[in-house]
Amino acid sequence: MRGLCFALLLASPVVAQQPNVPNWQQVEAETMQHFQALLRMDTSDPPGTEREAAEYLKQVLEKEGIPVEMFAIEPHRPNLVARLEGNGSKRPLLIMGHTDVVNVDPAKWTHPPFSATRAGGYVYGRGAVDDKDNVAAGLMLMLMLKRMNVPLDRDVIFLAEAGEEGTTRVGIQLMAREHFPRIEAE
Repeated sequence: MRGLCFALLLASPVVAQQPNVPNWQQVEAETMQHFQALLRMDTSDPPGTEREAAEYLKQVLEKEGIPVEMFAIEPHRPNLVARLEGNGSKRPLLIMGHTDVVNVDPAKWTHPPFSATRAGGYVYGRGAVDDKDNVAAGLMLMLMLKRMNVPLDRDVIFLAEAGEEGTTRVGIQLMAREHFPRIEAE
């Protein structure tokens, strides 16, 4: 009995120090879910209808307890800023992606441009490589840092910006001109 207690005592610090390792299959499935959800949103610019994507991101982030702010000069074209606070020993890190996409002629597509069709190992959809892939990656980065309770030596800021494809006036220009402290980073 004493040997078993000693073995458990020796093993307990090792177990307590093991990192919180994510279930990568679940992470991959969730990433694909968010990626496809974003691809299914027609955020073509013009006219610029990024609100649905920003609201989606907001809902996912807030559900995890991550603070979110929205900034817009046109109500249907918001920019989303989420922030995980670090200890402040280093300057913040900014992760960016844009939610708008270039206009598309559906007749030129094999798969409907807002279907997020998976075929042949690819995901087809307007924005799949510009830039909803980066938006989904930024979202998952924020979720994973929060869920794993990663100690941060700096704030991590996620900006999902509107208007990159058509007019930066509603996106990065607005953020830099009127809300720079919210995105100021190294």
